[in-house]
Amino acid sequence: MRLGLLFIIICLAFSFTSKAQDSVAYTKDFRLYEGLYLGYQDFRYNWPIPKEKIITKINKDQLDFYSKLIEEEFIEYTERDGSVTKIKSDKVWGYCQNNIIFINQEKNFFRIPVFGCISNFIGTVEVTNYSPGYDPFMNAPMGNSAYKTREIRQYLFDFYSGEIAPFNIDKMAEFLKRDEAIYKEYSQLSKKNKKELATKYIRMFNEKHLVYFPKG
Repeated sequence: MRLGLLFIIICLAFSFTSKAQDSVAYTKDFRLYEGLYLGYQDFRYNWPIPKEKIITKINKDQLDFYSKLIEEEFIEYTERDGSVTKIKSDKVWGYCQNNIIFINQEKNFFRIPVFGCISNFIGTVEVTNYSPGYDPFMNAPMGNSAYKTREIRQYLFDFYSGEIAPFNIDKMAEFLKRDEAIYKEYSQLSKKNKKELATKYIRMFNEKHLVYFPKG
């Protein structure tokens, strides 16, 4: 019995040691590789398409290179196997510049101000509104025409699942469930405080649960 328990302990220790050797925690000193994340897995493993692999006439030394690049309809780049291909700009998952992450959401690239296991970010999106009497299914308006406005929206990003969702307290609670103590404390708050103190609880969670990227 004791030998069996000892074997389990050794296996667990080996597992944790292996993880520590194969990955590195994201801290303020950690540097992400700069470039385009074609998909979530590229970001998850810190493996973007570097600037040198991007084929474009845009000056790559410009500070706003990436913001100009994603304004193009397509982005052409050299694959890791040497082949040349292209992707629609609005299909790019995101990019990293100066160790800052930008995520594509609703065809807009939003900056993540503080990155962690759970990230909270804000973006401005364009919304179409219809005046009274307007029929969007007709070729011509029956009354006043449609008009566009810009709205500020808040999002949550879960690093380990890759899920990006509009902020609401139910989704916030779902992400916090992985830490029983923090989730229990958050659940006892009033609805108003759950929203107002969301940033505080995200910070608490991220301080206890670091993000790990593979080494290399």
